[in-house]
Amino acid sequence: MAKRVYRSVVRAASARETRAEVLRAAEELFAGQGYTRTTVAQIAERAGVAVNTVYTSVGGKPALIGALARESTDDEGITESMAAVLAETDPRRILRLTAEGTGEVTRRRSAFLHVMVDNAASDPAVAAAAEYAVGRYRQRLAAVSGRLVTLGAVRSDAARTEQILWFYFGTASWSTARELGWDWDETAAWLAEQAASALLG
Repeated sequence: MAKRVYRSVVRAASARETRAEVLRAAEELFAGQGYTRTTVAQIAERAGVAVNTVYTSVGGKPALIGALARESTDDEGITESMAAVLAETDPRRILRLTAEGTGEVTRRRSAFLHVMVDNAASDPAVAAAAEYAVGRYRQRLAAVSGRLVTLGAVRSDAARTEQILWFYFGTASWSTARELGWDWDETAAWLAEQAASALLG
């Protein structure tokens, strides 16, 4: 019985590793040559697996882009940042933590984020993945908004506060900063200050 359990654990670990390799290969190829030009065969070759393994471990291209979107929104940096934000009582510190957290995750995931932005209008699967990622992003900012409202720190209601947080810390702001070649840390500090001016009483 013990040997059978051990073999089951080993197989599960191997399946997770294979899935991770397939997703990394897909992310690299989507970012490097575009979603539409990437084939499942190319992903399999990059991952060092059979084509059928790509389908059995994750699925076709729509499943791959969806899995990458879910993975990007489950980044461990988001969990750590949210825990710090929700434990904080200083509103300015909350905004700075939000700026630093969103900036760090965006920096790490920038290649994949560009895949979604560049292909959302031309492929329904990418559009769905982008919608999911944005929805999760805004849910987190809504939690930040709720924290600020609970502390009595903002002039606006929760909905308007979340919108202002999205304006300053959403994908568009970070994308613009990247296009301008701004330093990530300096951008985080600047955005936090702008958000504080807009929000704090």
